[in-house]
Amino acid sequence: MMRMIGVSLGVSLVSGHLMMGDSIPMGGRPVTFESVGSSSQLRKLDDGTSFEATTETFRSSVFSLHAGEVAFSNPYKTVLQFPKTGGDYMITKFQGEVVDANGVSVPLDEVYLHHWLIFNEQKPNLGVCGGYLKYNFGIGAESRGTPVEYPSGYGWRASSSDTWGMNLHILRTQGLKVTTNHSQAVKQCIECWPDTGKSCSTAGFDCCQDGSYCPVDGSVTGTRDYYFQYKVEYTTSITSLAEVHAIVLDASNCQVETNIKQNDLDPWSVTEYSWKSPVTANVVLAIGHLHNGAKNVTLYVNDKEMCTTTPRYGTEVGVAGNEKGYLVEAPGCVDAGAVKAGDKITVRSHYWVRSGTDPTGSGLPGGFHGGVMSYFYLVVDKGSLLDREGNAFEDFRGDIFASLV
Repeated sequence: MMRMIGVSLGVSLVSGHLMMGDSIPMGGRPVTFESVGSSSQLRKLDDGTSFEATTETFRSSVFSLHAGEVAFSNPYKTVLQFPKTGGDYMITKFQGEVVDANGVSVPLDEVYLHHWLIFNEQKPNLGVCGGYLKYNFGIGAESRGTPVEYPSGYGWRASSSDTWGMNLHILRTQGLKVTTNHSQAVKQCIECWPDTGKSCSTAGFDCCQDGSYCPVDGSVTGTRDYYFQYKVEYTTSITSLAEVHAIVLDASNCQVETNIKQNDLDPWSVTEYSWKSPVTANVVLAIGHLHNGAKNVTLYVNDKEMCTTTPRYGTEVGVAGNEKGYLVEAPGCVDAGAVKAGDKITVRSHYWVRSGTDPTGSGLPGGFHGGVMSYFYLVVDKGSLLDREGNAFEDFRGDIFASLV
């Protein structure tokens, strides 16, 4: 198996700011949002007590996309609307997707949701990477099947005064120019391969600048209107829930995305990275993020499996949430286990890179893959977080993992 391996010796962060990587496009259209409705319901906890939860839906300004067009928003220009409760509240669930003007889900085989990353400037996640990987909620095509939903009894504490931004990356994949076959054309589009008219030389975000195009054949004309819609479930019953923090770990050691070469002799490409934990914590939820062609991504503690995300690929053409050949769900692990300060933490992914048919369930051809991701989103109980000396953390500014030794 081909491997990309490393051990962290130290990462420098600038806490509380979005320090973008050089490979990330810094242009991007501004996007605005508005609330389009809310509803309330009682939620019962495992101990039998209940609290009132509100779900508020927000929708973006319009994306009028031509066939093959890419939209890539700038998080500094994309300020989100969040619940205005007049104080603090607990977020219990967050879900995002692309919809039409009527709020109807748009399938991935029409508009591919590459990723959406939501940032809280006041309280970024506690992961090692910073930049675009300091997101609080996200992340991609699996969003409908895998919303960010915290286990019963837990919530992410927010304030009405918080500032939120988003980086959204979507591609309209209709009317693509076919050179070999349609699946290959889709693959090259959503993996952001270089092509005529693109100012890039290798697959990645530089090939997916806002307003750029995947090659098209002219069969689909005009524009179609799309919107990004997200739902926030929250409660103002702060004392009903235990507070959580998020940690994002990247198996490519903070490269955000990587390109993996075709290999017909050794078809499983392995990407992995290891850290030593500077904290003790209970991991109440762990979810991996992958792209098409992935078999799985696993979180290990001291070389023992804690959680494996094995993606589910869809089986129905044009059916939102089950799009044939697309990665539509990334199941995680609830109550994954405990990590102690000094433990070795490893994230390892497997992608299929032999040419021809992909056995994972992906509808895209095997071989080279561009711009793949291998993340783990960990949710930890704030009350369980202890430093090396066993002291509780009182304040969090996104720098717990700033120095790993």
